Amino acid sequence: MALTATSKEMAEILGVTLGRISQMRKDGLLHAEGHPLKFDIAENVQAYVAHMVDDARGKAPTDKDAEARKLKADADYKAARARQEELKLAELEGRMHSAEDVEAATTELVYAVRSAVLALPGRVAVDAEMKPAAEVADVVRRECAAALEGLAAYEYDPKVYADMVRDRRGWQVDADDGEE
Repeated sequence: MALTATSKEMAEILGVTLGRISQMRKDGLLHAEGHPLKFDIAENVQAYVAHMVDDARGKAPTDKDAEARKLKADADYKAARARQEELKLAELEGRMHSAEDVEAATTELVYAVRSAVLALPGRVAVDAEMKPAAEVADVVRRECAAALEGLAAYEYDPKVYADMVRDRRGWQVDADDGEE
């Protein structure tokens, strides 16, 4: 029959607090069964001694290791948050655009080109009026050139994207100084 001890007795045997006994049990270092908890003294003292030997040799995870992991996790989290804020700032400054804003601006441009191309037949028909093919071709060429010039005149305007960001985020611009 194995000798057993309560949590309080185990704490006295190992020279630690009840809270430390509970923590070592949660960590899987100590093992207890039943209600109230009963610790096999021999098994748990051996496990505790082995843990202390490993700790002394630097093999067991220490509070320093846990602290280092926590510091790294905190640093990683802060770096991710900083990157997120950098991306927001880049968007606000117009150095980066969201895919949805680019898609909206491109769609607007495509519809403008589509309208210009669809208007060609009507404009050519007015100018052609039963003229010879060479003259009609000339009219079509002129109208195509006009539509393409309109397209070539398109210029990237960062203000358009800034307005899209403000609209999407629901921000208002102060009319006095142009800031939010």
